[in-house]
Amino acid sequence: MTQTDSPRDHLPLQAHVFHILLSLIQRERHGYSIIQDIARRTDGEMMLGTSTLYAAIKRMVSAGLLMEVPKPADADSDDARRRYYRATELGNAVAREEARRIRQLGQLVAQIPLLDGSRDPERAREGA
Repeated sequence: MTQTDSPRDHLPLQAHVFHILLSLIQRERHGYSIIQDIARRTDGEMMLGTSTLYAAIKRMVSAGLLMEVPKPADADSDDARRRYYRATELGNAVAREEARRIRQLGQLVAQIPLLDGSRDPERAREGA
């Protein structure tokens, strides 16, 4: 990712990048808190490893989507090693654009009898 002025230039986002942005839109968090928030919001469907998280954060900071911030006053830890992050204005805009893109995709999928089981794509190819 490179820093640009247009949120659409960053789309589509990888799923874990979108979830990191969602985790940081409303408040600053440190890495482990981001991992926990994503796991909680996805009911354990997405479990980020620390190397995946920090590699993504590094790219996202470089792209201007996130910024490192001072430890919040209400932080519950005295661990000086923890780094806190927040979504930037561009990061918020990118998250909104990705949410719109996903919503449009969902609307498209809803128009196709794919998930209701009424049409099996394999049987359709066989001419059944």
